[in-house]
Amino acid sequence: MDFTWHRMSYKMNMEHTVPISVFLGTKAQFIKMVPILLELDKRNCRYQIIDTGQHSGLITEIINEFDVRHPDVCLYGHGRQGVTTITGGLKWFLALACKYLPRRKTVRRSLFGDTSGISLVHGDTISTLLATLIAKRAGQKVAHVEAGLRSWQFHDPFPEELVRVIVMRLADYLFAPSTAAFENLVKMSLGNRAYCLPGNTALDTVALDLQRSPKSLPELPPRYGLATVHRLETIYRRSRLKRVVQILLEAHQQEPLMFIQHAPTVRRLRSLGLERIIADAGIQQLPLLDHVSFLHLLKGASFVLTDGGSIQEESSYLGIPCLLLRSTVERHEGLGENTVISSLEANKVQEFLANLSTYRRPEMVGHAQSPSAVIAEHLAHISTDLVNK
Repeated sequence: MDFTWHRMSYKMNMEHTVPISVFLGTKAQFIKMVPILLELDKRNCRYQIIDTGQHSGLITEIINEFDVRHPDVCLYGHGRQGVTTITGGLKWFLALACKYLPRRKTVRRSLFGDTSGISLVHGDTISTLLATLIAKRAGQKVAHVEAGLRSWQFHDPFPEELVRVIVMRLADYLFAPSTAAFENLVKMSLGNRAYCLPGNTALDTVALDLQRSPKSLPELPPRYGLATVHRLETIYRRSRLKRVVQILLEAHQQEPLMFIQHAPTVRRLRSLGLERIIADAGIQQLPLLDHVSFLHLLKGASFVLTDGGSIQEESSYLGIPCLLLRSTVERHEGLGENTVISSLEANKVQEFLANLSTYRRPEMVGHAQSPSAVIAEHLAHISTDLVNK
């Protein structure tokens, strides 16, 4: 079995071990972890960044955007473009599981310098699960960022809800982004491992982004709505995706709609003949933007239609009316304020579009203690204790 590690700019050897390992998977995870990396840099904490390869093709963009260093280790081969299909995802998952899980001592020595430390994982993706299993097998402590989010339904969303529960059970430290998330951990009898943060690290990322100028915004009308769809349960259920397209057409009748499209969404719309319907209606279809540009696009929107939890959070911070194209949600940001869970029901969609002004809220960026600073401070103390043992 080949254990050739793809190391980048930062070098680790047996005399200079790194007490903190930060695992990255998806683009969204990296964006939310960036402010933690910046806070660790402020404290001169030694850490390595480990890329699982799930969204490797998008990592460079974020590195350039936020001026953070490249991953120190790539587990799936430097230069790959990441996972964009279900088949590719299965291949990636099996490759990592077979390569890194069976050989505990080899991985501990090669990846962690044969010493104990703490590994930081984020969210609820398959990368989160793999990183947790790899770290635990190698004898590392695991800290889970965004712990405590629950829908309490294992089938919705799947597999995210299942991943969350497994990772929270295995993790040694749980960073809850809200009081509700912390209370969920208490219900799971995990309160003794949990820290209640003043917010999600996404709040820090939004604050950073608003200080930058967008690079790639398209020409925009004076008023517009914004839409984005990417979740598997949305795009791979034909009836659900068709209903979502109907909602987009309805919203476009009210204000011009900007539709940000992920590659899997484009392929699925095209295969069902829905891409032409969207184009014929005059909805402007846009490729993925860098995060700064997207956030400024979101900030200027009259409303947003999305099935994404991260965009729900960002909309709540900016006070943008948000219609969730979902039936259940694990995040509480904005609920009962700027955010409505539509369940794709016609009456809820119509009520939302007819009363946008009632869902507009003041921007809340910059009004809370930095969650990333709190996490970095805890990590600094934890890693110091582990090194001194």
